Amino acid sequence: MTATALGALFIILVGVVLRRAGLLRQEDGPALVRIVLYAALPALVFLILIRADLDAELALVPVAAWLVHGVMLATCFGLAALWSMDRPLTGAFVTSTAVGNTGFFGLPLIAASGAGVSLPAAVMYDALGTGIMTFTTTVVIASAFGERGSGAAIDWERLGRALSLPPMWALAIGIAVNLMGVDTLPMAIERPLELLSAAVLPLVMLYAGLIIDARDLRQFWAVVTASAILRLGMAALVGLGVGLALGLRDELLRTVVLMAAMPTAMMSLVIGSEFKVRYEMIAGAVLVTTLLSTMTLPLIRSLLT
Repeated sequence: MTATALGALFIILVGVVLRRAGLLRQEDGPALVRIVLYAALPALVFLILIRADLDAELALVPVAAWLVHGVMLATCFGLAALWSMDRPLTGAFVTSTAVGNTGFFGLPLIAASGAGVSLPAAVMYDALGTGIMTFTTTVVIASAFGERGSGAAIDWERLGRALSLPPMWALAIGIAVNLMGVDTLPMAIERPLELLSAAVLPLVMLYAGLIIDARDLRQFWAVVTASAILRLGMAALVGLGVGLALGLRDELLRTVVLMAAMPTAMMSLVIGSEFKVRYEMIAGAVLVTTLLSTMTLPLIRSLLT
């Protein structure tokens, strides 16, 4: 995982250089996201699932994801009250800390990291955990605490759209194909899917290089530091405790801990901007946690061996 994480950091820096050189702009970011969301990520999810040995224990992985999320939410709200944060800053702190970037960062990073982890577990953690959290609890918190919010409410329409995106279809189709006993595909189908899958990590890291901006750290450095410690450190410990409590072992346990310790979700920044919580704080958390995670994740992985 160390080599993969360092490679990811290098690609992020390439994105920064391309942006500063004017060869890529932040406005190009949505196009990269659409390529990942509608082509590369579905291919990755589908290949992982048709090649997987599915067992009942995988059903515990989304449970672990939600338990980790619950502990992180309670901790963040407690600290926000202790530090007397105003409502928009509370919304930013909680949304940037309680949910990790398990889809656009965690899944491709784990898929590229070799043996010792469970790729199906990573898919389950993201799709049935983070993917739903993003459009339920994150939206509720941003709406309740943001200046443009209208009170705590789930955006059911947006959640429905998220659940109908191609990665979710790939999840359902991949499981169905696997259960029918198909674990290999014709080369004319499998090879293009493999090539698309390989594009997820570099495209996402280039996108990270386009959107991160150190200027967002100036005003909120103390809160961003606290968020980074909780997101990259405490979340891993919570993931370990939850995984052990659920009886997870070996690859499943390692995967839950690593997914729990992923950097701040980029969608939290999108949602925070929409509802006008202190989204500059979220942007700072995205920057710091994404860069630091290229060091913390390999360390956590080595400690779990």
